[in-house]
Amino acid sequence: MILLDKLVLKDNVPVLGVCVGMQIMAANSDEGVLDGLGWFDATVKLFDENKIKNKPKLPHMGWNEINPMEANPILRNINNEQGFYFLHSYYFECNDEADVLIQAYYGHDFHCAINKGHIYGFQFHPEKSHSNGINLFKNFAELEVC
Repeated sequence: MILLDKLVLKDNVPVLGVCVGMQIMAANSDEGVLDGLGWFDATVKLFDENKIKNKPKLPHMGWNEINPMEANPILRNINNEQGFYFLHSYYFECNDEADVLIQAYYGHDFHCAINKGHIYGFQFHPEKSHSNGINLFKNFAELEVC
């Protein structure tokens, strides 16, 4: 077991991955041949530009509304309509819907936030997302993790 796996999976150290930090938590990716960390049964996939109407180019860059799939303390005081700032060409596709915290839409619905216990991943950039980003980081810092 690598040290990172020990800290996160055995010692339950809270972790929050942003953008590529979320993507490395998947089992694999269309972008390369090496395995990810495998903390989530998921694949990172390239957006199909043919399905993106009115925005024919990648990367997906800009603000997007969000659609939370469940209530979670990390989403306290988050404005779904304001959403978050995105900058990416690949998206995270979970095989277990229970791991999906938030979806967004860019040509199709895609998983943009994941959660499993004390492990969180966000495809968007909270650090560029004004009050929503501040609230998200504040909520993460205040989580009670067992």
